[in-house]
Formats: sequence, C-alpha cells, structure tokens
Amino acid sequence: MTIKEQIKELKHSRFILKRLLFRLIWQVWRWGRFFSDGSYRSGILTRIQFGRYYHQQVTFTAPNRYPLLFQACADYLTQVKNPRILSFGCSTGEEVFSIGEYIPKAKIMGIDINHWCLKQCRKKNKNPDFSFFHRLSKEFEDSSCFDAIFCMAVFQRTENRTNNNNSLAKGFQFEQFENEILLLDKKLNPGGLLAIDQADFSFADCICSKYYVPLLTFEKNQYFHQRPLFNRENHKIEEFQNNYR
Repeated sequence: MTIKEQIKELKHSRFILKRLLFRLIWQVWRWGRFFSDGSYRSGILTRIQFGRYYHQQVTFTAPNRYPLLFQACADYLTQVKNPRILSFGCSTGEEVFSIGEYIPKAKIMGIDINHWCLKQCRKKNKNPDFSFFHRLSKEFEDSSCFDAIFCMAVFQRTENRTNNNNSLAKGFQFEQFENEILLLDKKLNPGGLLAIDQADFSFADCICSKYYVPLLTFEKNQYFHQRPLFNRENHKIEEFQNNYR
C-alpha cells in the first residue's frame, strides 16, 4: 500500500492508539496546508467571514469551460456595440477572459466572494475593459444595466450532490438562491441574457422567472445533468436535471 492508504487505514483501526495517530497526522496535514496553500487557506477564511454568501466553496475553473453558452451569448449580443457583461462567481478569472475572446468589445465585470481568487484575477488581467470586485463591494452594489449575466456552477453546494443522505438541500438553500437571482434580475437590462448552469435549484421556481423566456435559438440550451434537483422547500425531487440554461 502507499503511505496515503496506510494512513487512511489508521482511521478505521480497532486500536484506539492508531485512531489517535490518524487524528494527529490529519491535524498536522490540515494546518500545514493552511499555511502553505493560499487557495485552501482562502476557502476556510472566506467561509468564516462570509458564510452566508459563500455558496459554491470549490474554486475550480478552466478556460473556455462553456463554449456553447459563450458562443450563444456572442450571437445574441451581435447588435450591441459594447455589451456590459457580469460574471457572477468568477473564481480566478478564466470565465471573464474566455468571454472576452468571444466578445472582444465587451466590458466585463467579474464578481467573487473570495479575496484570494480576486487577487489572482487582477494579477492575470491585462485588459482595461475587465474589472474584478468583491461580492459585498460598493462597486458591485452600484452596478447595473448588464446585457448578459453569467452564473456558472455558482448556485450549488458539492455536498448536496455527493452526500449519501441528500434528501434535503443543506448549506445553500432555495431562499438564498432566489434572493441572489432577484438581485441579479434588477441589474439586467430588459431583453438581457441570464445564463445559469449547474445549480441545485430550478430558475423556473423563482418568482421573477415569469418575466423570462428560454433562448430557443440556442439548440443546446436544454441540458441534461446527472445532479439532483431540489424544490422551493429544499426537498430533493429529482436525481437528474434537464433544465434550460
């Protein structure tokens, strides 16, 4: 066995000293990682400082992660000279930079709750038309008139998908989801595009959804996800999703 596997076996040993040894090793590893890994440390500190607004606690992202959606947005905004776009939950900025490649004349604001992520965004940014602000900043509070808003893999908690007992949504619930949607709805121009993907809840359950229609010119808009769906009361109602994005 590898050393990692041997250590994991200690956790379930019938000998109490071995179980205590596992706990000691686990704590040393956690504290070592806390002081050496900025991403890991920022996740813990953000959870402590801004738990109420900290939805998706994983900072993973990737360049051009949603090419079909980005292209659909570019096609939709063809007639807008300098579209204003919001990336809500921008992580380390790859989404902003990717959208900028599809829509070169766009002015894009990236918003995140994690200070470490925003620091990475600003380090990498070389475009004066891109800006990055904290979720609770005055700049975001005062922002409005966006032509498109992206909320990709933001409105979810990993444990709602991976826990064996996930009949109820925990950590992030429908009331928080709807409040964030209503906030974004106020910042979107009439006729604007709202893109949501990989969420724990359905946008159709929000009270403002009656003012929206699916973008039917986008043939891949309705998308199948192997992830549970929860209702307004936070009960799991489906094991899979096939929502419009």
